[in-house]
Amino acid sequence: MKLNKSIVALTSLVAFAATPLFAGTGKTFKETVVVEEEESSWYNAALSTGWDSLYMFRGANVLRSGGYGSSLYWTDASFTWNITDNDFLTLGGWNAFGLGQGTSYKEFDAYANYVHTFGDLSVGLGYTFYFVYPNGSNSYANELSASVAYAIDLGFMTLTPSAEYYFNLGPDNDTDSGNGLVEMASSYLDLRLTGSIPVIKDVVSIDPWTAFGLNFGYNQDGNGGEFDGANNLEFGVAVPVKVNDVITISGYGAYSYAFENLWGTTQPSTFWGGGKVTFAF
Repeated sequence: MKLNKSIVALTSLVAFAATPLFAGTGKTFKETVVVEEEESSWYNAALSTGWDSLYMFRGANVLRSGGYGSSLYWTDASFTWNITDNDFLTLGGWNAFGLGQGTSYKEFDAYANYVHTFGDLSVGLGYTFYFVYPNGSNSYANELSASVAYAIDLGFMTLTPSAEYYFNLGPDNDTDSGNGLVEMASSYLDLRLTGSIPVIKDVVSIDPWTAFGLNFGYNQDGNGGEFDGANNLEFGVAVPVKVNDVITISGYGAYSYAFENLWGTTQPSTFWGGGKVTFAF
């Protein structure tokens, strides 16, 4: 249930598409330049592992149990097939388990995302299978998503507004077996603005973001009832550091304000943070 796998892929692809192929190659008219274009790879792969001080998912503090909440350790592996210069298919898996009081919580997600780019504009379709298996009680969900992102180059920074809509196919969470994670046919809309400010070119950047969530029967309120409307407002900032061509480390801090007494959510304000290391191939 890690949020925005599709959005991360979208913004990364938009940023890649907006980057000039040959920067700083200006020559005088007297020079003859023969440029051999490097053949681009037909695939990309990434392995990430990280820790979050809270498991915040779509505005809800999932592992809260009487206190502020428990932390989460996770690992994500993905493979992207660069079908064409504008078409990308990503397959991946995300596995996590709770720490502290949430040690009984375990989750595995499998996802597939297709992205097509039109210059700085990217659109995507995705599917995610969620499987939660705490204490032998298994719950799962099937989810479709649609996303759009647009990269705006301001010179000193890049801004990427994006939107992603999630729709739960089921199973229902009120069946006799109780194996559904959320209400069937419920949905969620995430509106997000992400920035990237280079500090040391190609090595260190400051990446702030803000997000607004709209709930359509997906999250429950504090009484276990469903509601429609404003879910939460979120702010955060990440600092990725590129160690070399393969390894990137990143830390972040974030804050969420929930408009409803959401199930599992620390009220009314929640602060959390974490970090990760990514190996890209």
